[in-house]
Amino acid sequence: MLHELLFILLGYSGDIFVPAPPNNPTTFAIPPDFSLLHPTERESLNRFGQLGWIYSQIYNFINTTQDLKVQSDKKRPFGSYVQALITCIERTLREYQADILDIEKRILNKEDEAGSGIIPISLIAANLSRWELLLPAIWKFIQLLESESEKYHGCRLFNLVMNQIKTGVLEYRKEMEKIMDGLHDVLYRQLTAWMVYGQRVDHYDEFFIVPFDQGTATSTVGWNRLFTIAADRVPDHIPYSVAESILFVGKAIATVNEIGRMPSTAAINRHDEDVLLTSSSVRAVTQTKKIPIPESMRKEHLGLLLKLHSSCLSQHQSSSPWISYPQILEDVVSQVRRSTSDWLFSQVLVGDHGIHRYLSSFRHIFLLSFGEWASNFIQECSAWRKRSMSPAINQNRKKPASSTDSSMRPTNKAAVIFRQQELNALLIKSSLNTEAEDQLLGYSLLVEDGPTKEYPFSDILLGSLSIVLTFRLEWPVDLFINEARLITYSNLWTFLISIKKTQASLNNLWKTLRSNGHQEEALGTYSISNRGAQFTDDGDGYQERLVWRLRSIMLFWIDNFWNHLQAHVISFHYDQLIYTTTLDETTTSSSIKRLSRRSKVKLDFEEIQKAHDAFLKNIQQGCLMTSEECIHVMHDILQTCTDFCELMEKMSEEGEWRKSKRRRIRKTAADIVDEWTRNDSTSWLNEVERIQERFTKCTETFFGLASFQPPEVKLKGKIDILLMQLDYNKWFSKPSY
Repeated sequence: MLHELLFILLGYSGDIFVPAPPNNPTTFAIPPDFSLLHPTERESLNRFGQLGWIYSQIYNFINTTQDLKVQSDKKRPFGSYVQALITCIERTLREYQADILDIEKRILNKEDEAGSGIIPISLIAANLSRWELLLPAIWKFIQLLESESEKYHGCRLFNLVMNQIKTGVLEYRKEMEKIMDGLHDVLYRQLTAWMVYGQRVDHYDEFFIVPFDQGTATSTVGWNRLFTIAADRVPDHIPYSVAESILFVGKAIATVNEIGRMPSTAAINRHDEDVLLTSSSVRAVTQTKKIPIPESMRKEHLGLLLKLHSSCLSQHQSSSPWISYPQILEDVVSQVRRSTSDWLFSQVLVGDHGIHRYLSSFRHIFLLSFGEWASNFIQECSAWRKRSMSPAINQNRKKPASSTDSSMRPTNKAAVIFRQQELNALLIKSSLNTEAEDQLLGYSLLVEDGPTKEYPFSDILLGSLSIVLTFRLEWPVDLFINEARLITYSNLWTFLISIKKTQASLNNLWKTLRSNGHQEEALGTYSISNRGAQFTDDGDGYQERLVWRLRSIMLFWIDNFWNHLQAHVISFHYDQLIYTTTLDETTTSSSIKRLSRRSKVKLDFEEIQKAHDAFLKNIQQGCLMTSEECIHVMHDILQTCTDFCELMEKMSEEGEWRKSKRRRIRKTAADIVDEWTRNDSTSWLNEVERIQERFTKCTETFFGLASFQPPEVKLKGKIDILLMQLDYNKWFSKPSY
């Protein structure tokens, strides 16, 4: 009987313990016709049979999963992480086997006899009490893994173990912690290959760093086409920021390795799987000097990553691995990234590819420091818009302006490409004989479907045709500027170019109205007759004064807003950025020099990136681009000014403005009849009054919103100075009675 009991505990059935039920067995049990046992004894022995059955199922799972031939079946668990898991479970089963052998040894040595060769069942049950809790829990864990093997494949397996580790059963928790250590060792090997050698060793598609999908590669620029993060594979206990740092280091090493293997002059097949860089980057890279990775840096990184191995963690581990490991991982990855980025900064981002060169270029182009080029570009866009709209206007004179303006919208992909080529030609043309000439390499205009959440001001410059300025990210600038930062720059450009365009429209309106008015006054003077002269003066000149007053108010607001953004926001924070990223005090701004008198010995790449991120954040706050309400109000203000300029230009072209300025002009009978029969002679004047009301309402709303911005926003954007300038003569803050 004892012999049968020991065999069944190791998963072997016999004459006494048989699979039950016979058709679909779920346990080992004593047959009902075995009548020599008391019901209590039968129940206790059947518990041992159940334990042996669970052991056999776990053992079979290990054997089938270890078989490499079975791994072609995607419905079963497979991969490096599963192999590490079953290795840990196999060690646990060896402990169970050792306990069974120990029980057999004690039985043979008669150490546990209660007399007359009797071994109490309760004593054996006490020796196996640990396993009666642990093995069923492990089997339940395996069943869960088998039922959802795709969901918990690769790095996702960490999440399942994390859920199981949160239990009150101490033995099961320790077992899950051992499994967690084993999984971390697999991750350690993948991290070492990726972060030290730039190689993605992932035969079973388990790592959270994956090659970029070729189907979506066209929407991504630069070296970001090489690899990306599969967000659903990042374990829950690893912060996403750490995964981004891991991606950065590996991509940098992989790209440098590719540069080292790339011949200086060779035609490289863009479809070659061994070439990591895109064809657009190859031209720049082939002219880049080879950059050998220092062996000392590799050894340093290997030593840092070795801290993540379980053999090193167990020596200093005072808490559970799922608590301590993320902290150690974050510290190690941070050190490796800092070391790699500093080395890259000193080797790659120098000379023509220096950070200051790109910062200066973005300041001049995206943030419109090149004012002459910006003015030329706005003029070219206005002329192009009139040329594009003129055919539609001639064909649809009686249609509303929106219908003719919509004619500029491209209707298919070919039209979009053609529009972009036209606009990019204007971009280059506007830079001729300006400071921006030969400085627009890499910049291009994109046609958007319309104003979006990312680019809410993209429709101001060309009306219904929304355009955005972007920059081609290639090695090595994409080490420093990612796509999110580029979107921020593009959004700021659409905002600033909209203000500049509105300012130019208001200035040009003065010339348009004055030139047409003087012309007509001269013509009217020579057509006066001494007899039958009629007077069409509007009495006290209300129409003219209304238009000029509204234009002056709008221009005052736009001028102050533009000057504030350039002088107190962009220039100030740009000087701060340059100071932070400069080794010695070479900046000319005395206010920046007073910020700190410490001398910088070495530039830290991480600090530079943080300073640049802070710069973009400060610019956005200073432009009030962090408030959705302010964005809507500022858009309405610019759109209102644009509508006013377009209305008055239309009235000037149709002669309505000249009629309002006539003083002594002969009226014919046809003029008198036309005046009597027309009811909309002053409709444009009513529209001007509505525009004035809308502008007043929008600016008052803006003043209120800006006044109640958070203290940080008011400080970074110096909003109080802006409000003081806009509130000239207490225009907004005057008390209402």
